[in-house]
Amino acid sequence: MATLYVASTETFVGKSATCVGLLTRAQRDGFRIGYMKPVSVSVTRTETGMHDDDAAFIREHFALPDPPEQVAPVLVTQGVVEQIMRGQATVDFARRLREAHLAVSRNRDLLVVEGANTWAEGSVVDLSADQVSDMLEAPVLLVTLYRSPLSLDAILAVQRYLGDRLLGVLINEVEAPKIDFVKSRVAPFLEQRGVPVFAVLPQDPQLASVTVADLFEFLGGQMIGRPEWCERQVEHLVIGAMGSAAALSHFRRRANKAVITGGDRADLQLAALETSTSVLVLTGNIRPPATVLDKAEEQQVPVIIVSDDTLTTVERSERVFGHIRFKQASKIARFTQMLDESFDFDRLYDELGLVQG
Repeated sequence: MATLYVASTETFVGKSATCVGLLTRAQRDGFRIGYMKPVSVSVTRTETGMHDDDAAFIREHFALPDPPEQVAPVLVTQGVVEQIMRGQATVDFARRLREAHLAVSRNRDLLVVEGANTWAEGSVVDLSADQVSDMLEAPVLLVTLYRSPLSLDAILAVQRYLGDRLLGVLINEVEAPKIDFVKSRVAPFLEQRGVPVFAVLPQDPQLASVTVADLFEFLGGQMIGRPEWCERQVEHLVIGAMGSAAALSHFRRRANKAVITGGDRADLQLAALETSTSVLVLTGNIRPPATVLDKAEEQQVPVIIVSDDTLTTVERSERVFGHIRFKQASKIARFTQMLDESFDFDRLYDELGLVQG
């Protein structure tokens, strides 16, 4: 049985997506798969108890038989931290993790272990990323973003920390103008430094998008439109604050967009509805006139009315793109396709000692 620890040094780099993509391909290749998230600080409370959303989703997605307390054995809540600070902690978290790992490893060929959000998370219970990967004797696949050559610092720092236990790196969400440079210069440099590069993945509009429902849940306000329209994808945010003469050409520059404009700007709202618009977000708590609502109905475009001003709404909307989790079937299919096309699975299986067939 092989264990692979999937790590990151920052949040929202595609770690959960990578776990799902790796598991999907391994299952398709005939391997018996398992998954766990040993330490979580992102704990959700429900009527039935506490759980980690990502771990619960992946468990359900693959119909894994393991109970939730084995898939995510250590949940670090504020109460747990306060007990530790007062010297009142009675739980042996390391033992709980080892027992869970032993249980979910049974009758599996590959166990993918999802690391915490950052390199430091879990330190308060002595279960940080390096401690867990060392305890499980698991090779580490680092998922990282590339913004500039300075992004190499984090990768090389992890290598210095882990040594030979760093199996390699997946460089994710590379901007289109930088993709050739990363493939021709960055990846060979890392290989020369002893860091295998398993894939370089470009930014993808579909993966970066959110649904109208996601945006509405985050912004609140009033929704006008049918529920099924709320599954439309939003790939771009566009502000409507120009003169009506320039509006149409401005809105045509972006497809599948959310147009954020004042509720009193019916001219801009109608112009936006003449282009590829996924949702109108109207600020100032002003309901649009019937001409706009009729046009929106015709185009099947939902309308969100919020009380905030336009600038505040734009700032809040920008934040939603970084906080939507990877749980949509279309996104899972797209990311899995990207891994199939770019990820070196043969190299991964060879490093892990997995043999197909």
